Amino acid sequence: MRVWSVMVLMLGTAFVAPAGLAAGTADCIQADRACIRNALEAAASAGDIVAKIDLARMLLDEPEQGPNWRRAANLLQQAAATGDPWSTSILASLYLQGKGVPEDGNKVRALLIPAAANGSVGALSGLGDLFAKGAGTIAPDLPRAARYYARAGAAGDAHGKYQLALMLLDGRGIPGDVPRAIDLLEELSQGGDPWILIQLADVYASGKAAPMERAVDYFGRAVETGNSAAMVRLAQIYQSGLGTVAPDAAAAARLLERAAALGDVAGRVLLAQSLLGSGDEANAARAVRMLEQAAGEDEVWPATILASLYAQGKVVPLNGPRAVQLLQPFADEDNAAALVGLGDIYAKGAGVIAVDLPRARGLFTRAVEAGDIGAMNRLGFMLLQGQGGDVDVARGLALLQPVLDSGDTWAMLQLADLYAQGSGLPIDAVAAARHYQAAADLGNAAGLSRLGLLHRTGLGDIAPDRALALDFFERAAAARDATGRIYLALMLLEAGASQDIPRAVQLLDEAAGAGDAWAATILADLLIRGDRIDADGPRALALLEPLAAENNAAALASLGNLYVTGAGTVPADPAKAAGYFEAAAALGDYGAKSRLGMMLVQGEGTAADPARGLAMLREVAAIGDGWAKIQLGDVLASGEAMPVDAQGALAAYRAAREQGLSAASIKLGYLYMTGRGSVAPDPGRAAAYFTEAAERGESVGRISLALLLLDGKGVTRDVDQAVDLLKLAASTGDAWANGTLGGLYADGRHLPPDYSQAVQFSETAQRGGDEGAMLRLGMLLAIGPLAKEHRAEGIELVEAAVAAKRPGAIVERARLGTMGLLGSDGARAAEGALRAEVDSGDPAALRLLLQLYRSGGPGLKPSLRQAQSMLDAHADLLPPEAFAFETIALRAVPPATAQSLQDIGQSLAGLARSDLSQTVQMLFWGNKNAYVYVLQQGLRDAGFYNGALDGYLTRQTIAAINRVCRQEGVEETCAQGPLTPEVAILLGNYLASRPQPLRS
Repeated sequence: MRVWSVMVLMLGTAFVAPAGLAAGTADCIQADRACIRNALEAAASAGDIVAKIDLARMLLDEPEQGPNWRRAANLLQQAAATGDPWSTSILASLYLQGKGVPEDGNKVRALLIPAAANGSVGALSGLGDLFAKGAGTIAPDLPRAARYYARAGAAGDAHGKYQLALMLLDGRGIPGDVPRAIDLLEELSQGGDPWILIQLADVYASGKAAPMERAVDYFGRAVETGNSAAMVRLAQIYQSGLGTVAPDAAAAARLLERAAALGDVAGRVLLAQSLLGSGDEANAARAVRMLEQAAGEDEVWPATILASLYAQGKVVPLNGPRAVQLLQPFADEDNAAALVGLGDIYAKGAGVIAVDLPRARGLFTRAVEAGDIGAMNRLGFMLLQGQGGDVDVARGLALLQPVLDSGDTWAMLQLADLYAQGSGLPIDAVAAARHYQAAADLGNAAGLSRLGLLHRTGLGDIAPDRALALDFFERAAAARDATGRIYLALMLLEAGASQDIPRAVQLLDEAAGAGDAWAATILADLLIRGDRIDADGPRALALLEPLAAENNAAALASLGNLYVTGAGTVPADPAKAAGYFEAAAALGDYGAKSRLGMMLVQGEGTAADPARGLAMLREVAAIGDGWAKIQLGDVLASGEAMPVDAQGALAAYRAAREQGLSAASIKLGYLYMTGRGSVAPDPGRAAAYFTEAAERGESVGRISLALLLLDGKGVTRDVDQAVDLLKLAASTGDAWANGTLGGLYADGRHLPPDYSQAVQFSETAQRGGDEGAMLRLGMLLAIGPLAKEHRAEGIELVEAAVAAKRPGAIVERARLGTMGLLGSDGARAAEGALRAEVDSGDPAALRLLLQLYRSGGPGLKPSLRQAQSMLDAHADLLPPEAFAFETIALRAVPPATAQSLQDIGQSLAGLARSDLSQTVQMLFWGNKNAYVYVLQQGLRDAGFYNGALDGYLTRQTIAAINRVCRQEGVEETCAQGPLTPEVAILLGNYLASRPQPLRS
């Protein structure tokens, strides 16, 4: 909008010698200002009133304003004293603006009221200006200003009409009346003034009048006059479109080229920005040249844009010093835009220009003093978070208020985020929601997405509300907000309803198609895992490979995941997976570093390098990633590629637990349940950790605690509480919980057998993803307490599992054969099936076959020779602990000898603690001398026995057993005698709980 003033109307923008100039100037050519001035000086000295006025006008146009303006005012005072109306109006404008004379509203009134009374329309307009802005002791009085402008306009004064039109448009001082304002502007536009045409175009473009498209006509008429500002404004409309006017990049470019050719700074800058956005190298180079040229003409706008390019290394090489060089001269003059640009450089760093937050804060402070709202934004957030200096919440919020009042929705979102995260401000969910809503109300759909996130998880006084979260995400998605689409899709996927899955995929597809890399990687991951949609490796590749070509770390990591497992027609390729993880890790993707670290530890897809792999896992854990800490703990506890570091595992799990990860509590529970390295089994502590996870709603914690309650390990046995926990976990759809309940109702060990309940829970488990649930039910129906009525059905379920190629089904059918449930030659048939499975690498088949050869079965006699031969031939299928168990089992079959007992004793050291109790019970049933020998060895290590290791139940051995019974408080159980099953179980569990393994 062009601002007219009495000064502009009366003086013009430059002095031009008019026809009929004061005497003595006729001999001067128009361009010879020195000649004209000398002539005017001479005439004014002779008392020529016209010469005094013309000389004053000339002096007002001179660069040295102070002295020239004061002399101009003196000349005008002399002319006005004669009653000249022209000089009176010009002098009044000087008093209004305080130019050459003090600002003095009363002087303006004293000069203009008499002139107005004598019919001067310029004086009426001047009085309108006085009361529109105020001057000295005269306060603004908009209604009075409007009345003067109306009188001036009615008398034909253009300035009065224009100012009245502006007041009518904005409703300032008088009721708004857009149609009347347009009529006034239309009348003024008949003279072809481009600025009036631009003002009319703005009225329609802003939506104050309809249709908006008429703005194009007015801008077009102004363009025809050669006005470069109109060319720029019309180009901006064609860049973005307006109403029914579609974007037209070519038309915009032509207009900007014309404006730039006329030297218009805005035209040159906008043309350069358009060229930069074209993606063409030649255009980008031209844009940089244009900006360099404009910046060299002492223009700050192109200088700030160019400096930003150098600071970010966009289009031009990263060059922080050059960026500073461009901005520093303007910043030295306290130019706010330059100060903000420099502040951004020091806030973020630019190549060799290091981050310097105190300096950035100082620059933003200077820009704030100049009234820059962008600087208020930046400095406000720095003060809230204590960046570059002390925290000052009160001042920070005060600085941000004008930014929020201006409608800056991104500032609203950023401030809301601070309230939601408790970053620099106390967590305040209500305040966060208020600012998110304010941004949404102003059309920023990101506000809707963030409100959805807030209500999805809940925060402070805002409780989780899935329905409300869905509504916000729906609205955000409707506004084409990528985050809204993605979270709506994720919530639909979480719900798992079959009718929602296609829409979720569609939403992700739309967001990915719009260029959202996150949506593309989420959809690709679903396609890789075959999670609720069919696995489709080629489609995943189509989504990920373009992103990977741009070095998108998440896409590279997802490609690694694809080749770890394969998907659809894309086969697994561990070497490719490792390569993609290497590439993603090099870009700083911590998930890829975790995956690569595990591959290096295990030698999967790449040469094993446990040291480098462990270093990577430690790096990811060190940044605070709780899951990486759990992964690190798993590696340290496993002992697979390096010695067990139980204390390191404990530390990693505990650190993850401190971050609130329930999975870490569960890991600690299992570590104490089984014991590992220097960590002794401690069922009580295990139960405490499982309880902690269960109370947080973790199904695995509930199930693990329930299993301890069933057996009374670490807690008082409580079957009812165990069943309640399992049912609670099962109610969430947990397949393990449902499968466990199915087994409990089928095996009758802890609950009365209940066929219908067993079937119901087992079927639910299988539907939930537990592929072995019905196989296990079949085995229990075939051999458990329900076998009398349901054995045939159980065998059918096992056969169905074999037909469906369920893992382990062949081995379980063979087990039924060894038990004589599949005919008189069931063991012989089992032998053949088990041998085939062993040849395919199944360790469970090997262990059952070894048991069959040890004990024989229907149609097959025992053969220790074949058992030993199979164990020797396939030892690589078994971990060391399992090999030790099978060795002991073989040595315990024939009658005990001193050598066999010694061999058994030596093998005990290789057992896992979890296998020791089972080994003791096996020996109890198979070889009493070996059983007693193992007890003697264990009691000796515990300090209770110092007699001979000979396998004989001597008084000394019995005394040692009784000491254990007294220590454990189970004398009543031990009173049944050391050769009873109950005591064997008790002693086996005691030996397994010892902190040190048995010594030979």
